[in-house]
Amino acid sequence: MIIAIEGMDGSGKTTVAKSIEEKLKFKYIKEPLKELFEIDDKHIEKISKKIFDNKDIKLKAWYLALGDIFALNQYKNENIVMDRHVLLNYYWNGNEQSKEIFDTQVKLFGKPDLTIILYASPEIRLNRISNRNPNDPDLQKDNMKKNGYDKLLEFVKKYKYNYVVIDTDNLSIDEVIKKCINQIETLADEHN
Repeated sequence: MIIAIEGMDGSGKTTVAKSIEEKLKFKYIKEPLKELFEIDDKHIEKISKKIFDNKDIKLKAWYLALGDIFALNQYKNENIVMDRHVLLNYYWNGNEQSKEIFDTQVKLFGKPDLTIILYASPEIRLNRISNRNPNDPDLQKDNMKKNGYDKLLEFVKKYKYNYVVIDTDNLSIDEVIKKCINQIETLADEHN
């Protein structure tokens, strides 16, 4: 079973995904490109910076899609939880120029069994990021003040993903994790 945990930065994706790994014994996948290229953090950061500094949105979209494609193909017969999948790529790089990239990715390589979108308002996300690291450069980015979820929902509806949205604003992290695990267990029961 392939589960994707999605949401804007500061929504709790990594904490939730790591908890699912621990509690349900899923394999945790955060940076599939590192695994694909068999390189360390320093080298993947160097490659990513070069790609992201490029102005060609299609190049950025394909680069990120490559990691998603690798993970779906590599682990199609395992239980994995992905800390991000295609939605944030679409958020940052999805437009008319890159539309065919996302169409092709979904058509040829499929989609997760379940995508869990963790919603958090911009104020809550900024507060969480600040608590985690008051010097995080993301705190200075204007787009962090945007909601962004309309574009994520546009994608899952357009491509008919199996998804659920969990509003994390007024929930403890333990409550969020419990809701996510309940969704996964319900899906597993439906498949058995």
